[in-house]
Amino acid sequence: METRPVPWIGVAALVAATASGILFFRIGGAPGAYAVLNGLALLLGLAVISFAPRRMSARAAAWVVALGVTGIAATLVTGFDLDGVRRWLPAGPVRLHAAMFFLPAIAVLIPQFPARTQLAVVIVLAAVFAIQPDFAAALALAAAFLFSRPGRNELLVSAFGATAVIAAITTTLLRPDPLAAVDFVERVVPDAFAINAMLGLLVGSALMLVCVAPLLVRAANPRAGRALAAVMAGFVLASIIGAYPVPLGGYGASPILGYALGLALLRAPIVPPKAG
Repeated sequence: METRPVPWIGVAALVAATASGILFFRIGGAPGAYAVLNGLALLLGLAVISFAPRRMSARAAAWVVALGVTGIAATLVTGFDLDGVRRWLPAGPVRLHAAMFFLPAIAVLIPQFPARTQLAVVIVLAAVFAIQPDFAAALALAAAFLFSRPGRNELLVSAFGATAVIAAITTTLLRPDPLAAVDFVERVVPDAFAINAMLGLLVGSALMLVCVAPLLVRAANPRAGRALAAVMAGFVLASIIGAYPVPLGGYGASPILGYALGLALLRAPIVPPKAG
């Protein structure tokens, strides 16, 4: 299968953020399994980026988005329940954070779809994140949708989508998250600073690079690059505001794999079906 050039700035961000998190685990005394899991997720993510196809058919892209939306929505029914919150899908010995795994890929692909399709996806996801509730995912969805819009065009779609994501964020804020912060998952940057200022700067800078890198990748669709940058910025911002998982720098395979998948899809143009 033909492959395309590797988005090196994105790979550098992926490696830097994951490696800085693993360093924080080692210095901070986290269980050894944390570094192993994140390291394996990084290797798998690099493989996904390396062997990604050069282009994608419209049907394949639609299937990826449909799978992602279904996976996120499935948490409401079959997801792992923790104090009444359902954000995870069981995946063997680990729990998959559905939004962090699927949302980057969805964010990259939907700007290349018709406006009505984008709106339908955003409304469904906003409803799921409001029900769960999941402030971080709602904020990431809002950022991805709003920052990938084409300016003055499609104002009605933008208005409906903005209303949906803002309603989701408001709903989650009215229902405070019952989950307490978990060491090495949440509050990674301040905890790293508490150990060593240079370690805190390293982790914080790597997370910033994760958010900026998609803007520097020559994407098949510039809106897709903005969407991936925004979705990661939303997750990072949420982890600063409250006790939400820190993507890539904290313990968890889902954001590492999700970001890698987003990078893998970023440079692949969607090929429309042939006429006739």
